[in-house]
Amino acid sequence: MKELMTSQFLKRTRTGSLMAVLTVLTVYCAWALVRPLPALQPTKLNLQLKNTNAPIALNWPASSQAAVGIVPAGVMAMRGEQTAVPIASTAKVLTALAVLQKHPLGLKQSGPLITITAADVAIYNQYIAGDGSVTPVTVGEKLSQYQMLQALLLPSANNIADTMAIWAFGSLANYSTFSNNYIRQLGLTHTRVGTDASGYSPTTVSTAHDLVLLGQAAMQEPVVAEIVGQPSANLPLAGLVRNVNGLLGTNGIIGVKTGNTDEAGGVFIAAQQTTIGGRKQVLISAIVGANSLYDALIGSVPLLNSEQNNYSATEVLRAKTKVGTYQVPWGKPINAVTDQPLSTVARNNTIVHAEVQLKELRAAEVQGSRVGTVRTLQSVTSTSKSTSVVLSESVPKPSLLWRLTNPL
Repeated sequence: MKELMTSQFLKRTRTGSLMAVLTVLTVYCAWALVRPLPALQPTKLNLQLKNTNAPIALNWPASSQAAVGIVPAGVMAMRGEQTAVPIASTAKVLTALAVLQKHPLGLKQSGPLITITAADVAIYNQYIAGDGSVTPVTVGEKLSQYQMLQALLLPSANNIADTMAIWAFGSLANYSTFSNNYIRQLGLTHTRVGTDASGYSPTTVSTAHDLVLLGQAAMQEPVVAEIVGQPSANLPLAGLVRNVNGLLGTNGIIGVKTGNTDEAGGVFIAAQQTTIGGRKQVLISAIVGANSLYDALIGSVPLLNSEQNNYSATEVLRAKTKVGTYQVPWGKPINAVTDQPLSTVARNNTIVHAEVQLKELRAAEVQGSRVGTVRTLQSVTSTSKSTSVVLSESVPKPSLLWRLTNPL
């Protein structure tokens, strides 16, 4: 009897265990078949795309130094050894920018009135004696900060440069200290501000490369850009003063500053407004050490015009180009491809960088589903183009066997 009871107990135990196992298996299978699938993570390609192979051609002037660039990308090309040399009155662009750092002005703002002192008249007389360019002043005369900037940048008044620097910074020495720190922010690594704010002294030196960056900074400062584009202005005492930039208003020239001394020769920073790829762009050139100011002026236009031709619209990615991949654990990888061709405007024979953005997939997606974008990172012309990224084929459903054998 005891043996019979033991046998029945073991039988019931085995049956119960089997039922428990079957229950667990049933629950597991049901869970495995309906559980959410893991998200599919993308792998993005690092795209570096070659623009057109058309050669770069530039009409360089017969100058010891020249450079050309585009706002906001900076210098695109240089010619001649970039040795720091005197830059004459183009230094006044830096003076204007430095003063505006200390005393900012917005468009249509005149700023504070600045009263001319006996010390300012002495500065005027000093430059007269040295045959420097000046704007007449008298003790007690009042000019607004904006008018001072006009006198600085249009007739290129040396005395106003020093007067403004002293007004803003307390002394020329303080101005020099400030400016020599400020130019590092602008990337002017081969520039040194000397003993005055006008550039009349040969102690202020720079290169064509740095002057392109300086011109770029000028055209990005709204007040300076406005003033250097003015053909003339009316000032107290001085009356009508004219912009010494003889190219202003021709060949798209909208700025920025001339310079000319015995030590510097002819110097000219030019800004030209043009259209590249259907968008307005500003090109900057700098010529340093020309035989004369005339040579610096006439050498700028061919250089700028030739730089315009170095940009073109190019298809950098064809439609259906692979830009990423999704690994499918239950199947083969699926490519993410461009939906349409991607074109951009860039400088010839350069690398165009592109950024791919892809989302993770949490559900079955069909062929052609939009999964992201690819866009060019175009710093040269500030033009970014993009196109959609789609799946090259549908994401397959996992098999029952895969679901059952891949619980995690």
